[in-house]
Amino acid sequence: MKKLLILLNSLSFPFFILAHQERLHDEHIIEYIDQNNIADSISAYEPTTSTTSRSTYRINAKKHTTVLIYMADDNDLHYFAKKNLEDMKKIGSTPFLNIVVQVDGQGPYEKTKRFYVEKNNLVQVNKKDSLSEKKLDFGSAQTLTDSCLWAMQSYPADHYMLVLWNHGIGILDSIGGKTSNASELFIFNSETDMLEINRSIDFIEYAKHREEEKEQRGICFSDTFGTYLTNQKLIQALTNVQRQMNGQKFDIIAFDACLMSMIEVGDILAPFANIMVGSQELELGAGYPYHKVFEPFLTQALEPEQFAKHIVDVYSNNYKTITSDYTLSAIDLIELHNLEISLEKTTILLLEALKNQRNNSVYRLIQASKNRRLCTCFSEPTYIDLHDFLNNLLESIDYMLIQPQSASIKETLQLSILETKSALERVVFANEVGRNLVRARGLSIYFPYRIVHPSYLQTPFANKFSWLNLIKNII
Repeated sequence: MKKLLILLNSLSFPFFILAHQERLHDEHIIEYIDQNNIADSISAYEPTTSTTSRSTYRINAKKHTTVLIYMADDNDLHYFAKKNLEDMKKIGSTPFLNIVVQVDGQGPYEKTKRFYVEKNNLVQVNKKDSLSEKKLDFGSAQTLTDSCLWAMQSYPADHYMLVLWNHGIGILDSIGGKTSNASELFIFNSETDMLEINRSIDFIEYAKHREEEKEQRGICFSDTFGTYLTNQKLIQALTNVQRQMNGQKFDIIAFDACLMSMIEVGDILAPFANIMVGSQELELGAGYPYHKVFEPFLTQALEPEQFAKHIVDVYSNNYKTITSDYTLSAIDLIELHNLEISLEKTTILLLEALKNQRNNSVYRLIQASKNRRLCTCFSEPTYIDLHDFLNNLLESIDYMLIQPQSASIKETLQLSILETKSALERVVFANEVGRNLVRARGLSIYFPYRIVHPSYLQTPFANKFSWLNLIKNII
């Protein structure tokens, strides 16, 4: 999930940590905020000036890049929205860049706002239309569709980026919501003065517990409406946008959210975007350092691949002195199909090897290769690093025993694994990780231990490829 309010349960004084990006990065310290001042820090965000004028740049003037941040903060993340908006204002829109935000606001009485971000100013551009009188459901496909069309039609550009700002839990859609408020998943290590993930807790098990307590959270989750964006709603919204924009793709879709850099998520986005940016692991509460993300556009335009690499770099620079449990990667969705085809070949060969194994050797090899003690996994341990899994298979393939009549499978499989690794390395063109995740290479895949989550059966990836069949043969 995105955006963790990090509680230091071990401390005896009544403070909590707010992951304040600028101070954490620049001064290498954690800002402690007295609980008595919480109300001031989490109040609904309003523009800092009284101006109602539009930008000094013509809104209909075409620029190089338009970035839309779809900020679903009607949930436990609303206090981080203000910090992120303040960071955006430090740079503001430039001659090369439009920054536009649709923000939800916490509670049933907070109306949906649309902002054009200027330097040191937010211009609310929907004050005089009917939208200003409504609170929209950010968990609705229609709301996302309308938001994208507003940004792309009102602020035309050569390149478009969509940021989905909220919680996330990868490819799975849970029944009650898509993520939970997992504050205790980060703990403070007094020996290293850094934050670490408590890996004794399985994220899905924790989410189920929270679901029973009615405290579920989701990607673009709305507390007011009790909804969130499922995979199906995301596909519906992006399909509608593409249709109404005459086939226009987003150059980048980025998740300022947790656990979203998965091959299955990329498979959903590939028809609608050229690049995906996301984390394989949890994100801290402050998310992206937006002032650093947009800073290059003060003097120049960045092409989409440069921009994606830059986001990954500044994210790493912002968090590497705070925690060793972070990842961010940029994925080439145009190349993703070649990876999927190569992985499908490897999967079919593994299934064939299972049919022709001796002494249960292939089954045991796959089980060991995905085991959390040997394979990099994340706060949700059913999400494993695909590259590390392939490496484990390759390094132990000599232990695979095949029936004599099918002995050639081993050599063919070995070559296929090497091809799949190479394809993966081409797809992930930027990847930064913390010291605890050095073998994470940018893209995860779902591999459960006991049962397949029902929502996984509905994913396009599971229905197009043989991976689900391999899962069922192993668990």
